[in-house]
Amino acid sequence: MVDTGELEIFRHSLKSIVEEMGVTLQRTAYSTNIKIRRDHTCALFDADLRHIAQHDIAPQHIGSLVSVVPKNVPDWEDNLDPGDGILINDPDKGAVHLPDVMLISPLFYHDEIVGYAANSAHHVDIGGGTPGGIPNDSTELYAEGLIIPGVRAVRDWEYDDDVLSLVLRNVRSPQMRRGDYQAQLGANRIGEERFGDLYDSYGHAGVKTYLDELLEYTERRVRAAISDLPDGHYAAEDHMDGDGIVDEPVRLRLALTVDGDEMTIDFTGTAPENVGPLNCTPAMAFAGTMSVIMAFIGTDLPKNDGFYRPFEIITPEGTMVNPGENAPVAGGWEIPMRAGDLVTKALADAVPERTIGATKGMVCNVAYGGTDPRDDGEYVYYETVAGGYGGRATKDGMDGVQTHFQNTANSPIEELESEIPLYVRRYELIADSEGAGRQRGGLGIRRDLEFYDHSASFSLLTDRTRSRPWGVFGGRSAQPSKFVRNPDTGEETELGSKSTTKLDPGDVVSIRTPGGGGYGDPIERDPDAVLDDVLDGKVSTERAKQAYSVILSDDGETVDCDATNAHREEIRSEAAADGEVSR
Repeated sequence: MVDTGELEIFRHSLKSIVEEMGVTLQRTAYSTNIKIRRDHTCALFDADLRHIAQHDIAPQHIGSLVSVVPKNVPDWEDNLDPGDGILINDPDKGAVHLPDVMLISPLFYHDEIVGYAANSAHHVDIGGGTPGGIPNDSTELYAEGLIIPGVRAVRDWEYDDDVLSLVLRNVRSPQMRRGDYQAQLGANRIGEERFGDLYDSYGHAGVKTYLDELLEYTERRVRAAISDLPDGHYAAEDHMDGDGIVDEPVRLRLALTVDGDEMTIDFTGTAPENVGPLNCTPAMAFAGTMSVIMAFIGTDLPKNDGFYRPFEIITPEGTMVNPGENAPVAGGWEIPMRAGDLVTKALADAVPERTIGATKGMVCNVAYGGTDPRDDGEYVYYETVAGGYGGRATKDGMDGVQTHFQNTANSPIEELESEIPLYVRRYELIADSEGAGRQRGGLGIRRDLEFYDHSASFSLLTDRTRSRPWGVFGGRSAQPSKFVRNPDTGEETELGSKSTTKLDPGDVVSIRTPGGGGYGDPIERDPDAVLDDVLDGKVSTERAKQAYSVILSDDGETVDCDATNAHREEIRSEAAADGEVSR
């Protein structure tokens, strides 16, 4: 039996390795998307291809690495040398969308493979017809960029010049892409060094003993956490905007079955695969649901192979969560983001104190590119924009954050304007965008970009323009997303959630993300909390009365308690007369 304290030291030794790999990748990368927004992750696998440690910074990549490494390494493991590296991004081989490129390196100790270091990083461009790797009109995978099926791209810790040249010739801004690929290589090199140090400390037998015990310990804890949930079958569904080609809503359905210490995640009933790029691979569906389930059952649990053993995930073939070969998947991350919301909705009645109102419910992929008028060089940029978090049992939803698995950081205005020929004209929280509730949802964000002195390509591959993030237990829905070209002018035009627009010099695009849904009946909200929101400019005086039944003094500085109480009593009486029952 392994000592519990020693096991915890071993566990954190593994975690420190993947964290150092992640920091290495971030600090040596060239692109803002990795070095600032941190759209990457690193992981370790043992010689038996069991997932043993994961960098928590970008949970969306959990699904890709856990899927890709065990599925593809067996084709290579008997023919790998020290310092080799396999580059892969092929969705048909377990990966996700093409911009998320993975590098897998064998880890040798005394001439024996003892594990694998792997990382995934979102590259700002992967080729294809649209700058930024998010085409909104693709109908097959070939149109979305360069497909890397798994190639030996690295030997003796150096990229093969022919392979890397082929990759870079097919992408925009190749020098920046080169820097990011080199950063991925450096991360795995650190992984090899530190994993070797671990073997120096524990020896072969010691590492194996501790790994076996760690995975079993994790499984025991996860099973215990699942057992704390009430047994039952819990389902939820929602509709997403069209797929970019067919302009009709598509259904996403999720059912969770808790049976003792096991859970099944079932997407049966989800719409067939789409013609356009609104499809996701099973790895993406796994990541989106699992990252939220992790939050329900314990964020302090180790993330490794033992965690996943009690779960079964069903993604029916031919649906938009498991499309056929060469199906377009560029917008695939929008689906697991919404699936994360469905997890919270499905479990609302089972664990009401732990659930939340719906979040912004979209990744909000935005990309743009063109010729920089400052130096006539080519540029391309990709980012996602934050939004509202759902209201919680005892706390309001957070304003302007990335939600669920989307743990990427903000793109600072200073960084953006220095790298890209644009001005950020507005960057602010959207007042009155929250879902009202006893605990309100968070506010969405407005981000207006002006593209000066040049024409540019501007692409959206996002969602939530037609449906609103819902509230729970009487909480109200939040405002949806909206995208506008040249807002507040005579030329104002609304853009589709999946669209590419050719911008003229001086054009402005306004990105407006949804708020989060509310939790509980809004007329139960503390009037002083409503007043604070009004004074902070988050809620208007009119909305305070309309949504929360809070009436302020004439100067808007205090709550008119008598008028508020009378108004709320009137609302309650009307509701009782109408037989209204809050969920």
